[in-house]
Amino acid sequence: MSAVTNDGKFPPLTSDYILAFQFSNWYLPFTRVFPKSTIIGPLGKEFKRYLEFDSVLVPEGSHEDVFVKTY
Repeated sequence: MSAVTNDGKFPPLTSDYILAFQFSNWYLPFTRVFPKSTIIGPLGKEFKRYLEFDSVLVPEGSHEDVFVKTY
């Protein structure tokens, strides 16, 4: 995937750069300084629409899985 161009004020937006912001990628290295966290699912349709309205991408199907994961 090619990087998204910008005005040079920010790093290039590659898929690897974006994926680095996933909770699962950054939480474990900071567990000593970050409070206990729980991820819940699925997202309700209304909440998914709210996120999408705010330009947050929710991958197709990812909001349908039922899960609770505590770190």
